[in-house]
Amino acid sequence: MSQPQPGRALAFTLRCLPTAQQRARHMTTPGGFHRAYKSDAQEANERALEALLCPHKPPQPMNGGLELSFRAIFPAPKSCSKKEHAGMLRGTVCHTVKPDLDNLAKQIKDAMTRLQFWHDDRQVVRLICEKRYGEYPAWEVSVRRIGQGRGKHGAS
Repeated sequence: MSQPQPGRALAFTLRCLPTAQQRARHMTTPGGFHRAYKSDAQEANERALEALLCPHKPPQPMNGGLELSFRAIFPAPKSCSKKEHAGMLRGTVCHTVKPDLDNLAKQIKDAMTRLQFWHDDRQVVRLICEKRYGEYPAWEVSVRRIGQGRGKHGAS
């Protein structure tokens, strides 16, 4: 897979339940130092997401200014009525429950940064994101170069 040219997107769908980046937990060590740690569940979610992302990783990190677009799709709850379920699938009933959209963005962006889809996440200059209901849980992801950057990772 080659680097997308400006305007052309690298697009893919990951068939899994989207998870959000959890808030960092802090602990104090016996020596009085504070350190942040991740729960086992958070680390497992990150590993699973990275495994699904790996086949879509470009051969070289992307350069320049990037647009990251994603849609986090959640299954409709089984406890809702048929009418409400239909509205969820049409998009007239919004996904207004947890997880928060900004935490979903952080999760996918951090995973893609660790896998080197780009050199640094500061290259993401436009973020378009949505969470909604659908038949099956998934991440629908698109990354496209929208221009050159300046500085260390700005070259084409």
